Amino acid sequence: MAQKDTPTLVDAEEAFEARDVETALAICEGLIGDHEAKASVEVLYLASECLLELQEPQEAEHLLQIAIKKAGDEPVLLHARGVAVFEQGRLDEAAVFFEAALQGADDLGEARYYLGILAERAGDIEKADALFAEAVDRDPENLMLPTAWDVDTIKRSFDELVEEIADPLGAWFAGLQLSIEDLPSEAVLTGGETPVSPLVLCFFEGTGPGAPEGDDPEAWLTTHPDIVRVYRRNLGKSAHNEYQLHTELLEGLLWEVMEFLSLEEAHLAALGLPLEEDDEDLH
Repeated sequence: MAQKDTPTLVDAEEAFEARDVETALAICEGLIGDHEAKASVEVLYLASECLLELQEPQEAEHLLQIAIKKAGDEPVLLHARGVAVFEQGRLDEAAVFFEAALQGADDLGEARYYLGILAERAGDIEKADALFAEAVDRDPENLMLPTAWDVDTIKRSFDELVEEIADPLGAWFAGLQLSIEDLPSEAVLTGGETPVSPLVLCFFEGTGPGAPEGDDPEAWLTTHPDIVRVYRRNLGKSAHNEYQLHTELLEGLLWEVMEFLSLEEAHLAALGLPLEEDDEDLH
């Protein structure tokens, strides 16, 4: 007999809405248990959304396959699977899922938006802009037209970040070679051991150390990437004013620092970077 305080799907949904994604996923995993095929479609879908937020698209796709098998070609599920496939770099396959989702729900703005992203990557900017506009028209509460950031503004924002970040990390950032580009290349997306999201904001090219050694923070910063690539069109999808540009660029750079130097958030704190306890953005 279930105890009264056993977490429910409603609890998971509330945690997800509050940006406590890890708690929401833990609740969903508890509800799924060892019998994925018996879990409700709603739980499978929410768990997949959590996994996508936590950058685990392969696991998300697995749960969505089960959900679609149970519920049929529901547009929301097809769109979510398209996102999971998109994040794994299977772009042609992702387009098929987004188109199928629109066949069942023509007002699904986000699916159109992703098709705009795919058109943009294919070099058809006119088609991309039209799709972005249609997507926003259908879902103005959740979607915005991309902002066209110019190279000089992004460079200025980067320079301001370097000035704000305390040494030794600030000095490390000052030594980076910066390249501001439109979009990540296919080599960036598929050239590593794991796929890189087509929506990545920046990418550190080069080989970092295997793991930080010792307790001296400065010793963790002896290696620099060969080049830091920042993608202005992707920044335009998540940053719509200069404050957002600043924060999105910082978050993207810190994520890449952690990946490149094999650091954890505790290492960043030891380097003098203040992190809010309730900040989920680096997860």
